[in-house]
Amino acid sequence: MITIHKSAHYAAFMHNKAGLIVQSTRKNGGVQLPLSHPQYGDYVEAIKTAIDSSEADALCRALLN
Repeated sequence: MITIHKSAHYAAFMHNKAGLIVQSTRKNGGVQLPLSHPQYGDYVEAIKTAIDSSEADALCRALLN
């Protein structure tokens, strides 16, 4: 598992088989975006290339809601 974003609020990981995993660091639970999802690559690229951590947090928050 590769960490692509970690902040005080969110953590995002890429997993070889599970896909993109996004979790809140303050609440239990999270979301998994499978490799087969049509927007998987877009979300991974957007989180990895975010301008700053607040932009990456906003993307993580969007996935969790």
